[in-house]
Amino acid sequence: MTIVVWVCKEEMKMAAYITLIFKCFLFYMVIIIALRIMGKREVGELSVFDIVIYLVMSELLALSISNPKESVFKSLVPIFTLAFLQIIISVILLKSKKLRDIFDGKAVIIIHDGQINQKTMKKERYSIDDLMSQIRDKDLCSPEEVAFAILENNGNLSVLPKKTCKVRHPDPLISDGKINKEALIEIEKDEEWLKKELQKEGVNGIEEVFLCLWQKSGMYVIKREFKNSSS
Repeated sequence: MTIVVWVCKEEMKMAAYITLIFKCFLFYMVIIIALRIMGKREVGELSVFDIVIYLVMSELLALSISNPKESVFKSLVPIFTLAFLQIIISVILLKSKKLRDIFDGKAVIIIHDGQINQKTMKKERYSIDDLMSQIRDKDLCSPEEVAFAILENNGNLSVLPKKTCKVRHPDPLISDGKINKEALIEIEKDEEWLKKELQKEGVNGIEEVFLCLWQKSGMYVIKREFKNSSS
């Protein structure tokens, strides 16, 4: 009788191990599929929203794996719900810069033409030691050599040296047919000026522009690709 009980216990342990292995393999495939559905992004470019989604997913997987009695289906439903939620919100964010700024944050200029914006640094809690470290990392010695230093919404600092920087302002004046009014204010220009400059480049309407940068040599314009409705 004792042997029978021992055998039953061992069989139950083996079944639990098999279930655990199966769950690990299944969830590995599920998370790969979910990440592929949500789109490609480098780890350093993940927004706060993306990180939250991934953390919640990993927590759900950990809870399901650690509890053998937890139904696999009960874990799959919230994971794919989160994946599709991320897709829907990403599509909405593509169409609205204001919402992108809320969800992903805004890039801010720390240095402009060699001048450090101390107020912005204090607001972003970015230290002078971190700033100088990033400047030295670009083989520069002083903020005076920097045309623009931009603290990106992912926390990285982009440093554009004066000797190689071709733009008068780092932010696009137009993105996907929409005017960046904040950028126009910063360069002390208005929409009428922008339209006249675009006409010089053969562009008749703002909606035609996918990307517009103000360079030292003039406007850099990429036109939008409109799909033919008859095709």
